[in-house]
Amino acid sequence: MLSRISLYTSCLILLIFIVGQTDLYAFPWSYNMWVQPSIQPYELPVQFPQLSVTINGLRIKPYPREEFEEITVNPQPPTVTSVNKGEQLYNIYCIACHGPGGKGDGPIVKKGYFYPLDLTSQGVQGRTDGYIYAYIRYGGKVMMPSYRESINPEGAWNIVNYVRKLQGKLGSTEEISQ
Repeated sequence: MLSRISLYTSCLILLIFIVGQTDLYAFPWSYNMWVQPSIQPYELPVQFPQLSVTINGLRIKPYPREEFEEITVNPQPPTVTSVNKGEQLYNIYCIACHGPGGKGDGPIVKKGYFYPLDLTSQGVQGRTDGYIYAYIRYGGKVMMPSYRESINPEGAWNIVNYVRKLQGKLGSTEEISQ
């Protein structure tokens, strides 16, 4: 009986050794996920082809950044719906760098890559809504990437409303217009 168990064990060890030598089970198992086409840090996203049609059928040529920076009042009113949509988009695109409270303490900072702006600071609070919108859509002048290909204009204005809420400029949720 004991020899039969040791025979099965020996066969199992031999089988595991043979299967372990094939490329399918070789170390590192997930190396193929490391080598693939992807957007590298500080690389701009792939642009849409020239004259491609957007999902709503409009061809949009972006205006110069300066035109948006001059906008003082957000055209998207700060409703509860707008702020909630802005919070959802912020949690997808912004929280990694700027952190949950907008203090510039996101998880990426802990890795030591760079130090993003504190969105609740006096300097950012003094900026126009259009300036924050332009930063989202066109990117920062030094490190922040452009999110023009990822966030539509309405979504960017919603994020501006959420940032203003983080700054305390909109008040509590009950005070925001319905």
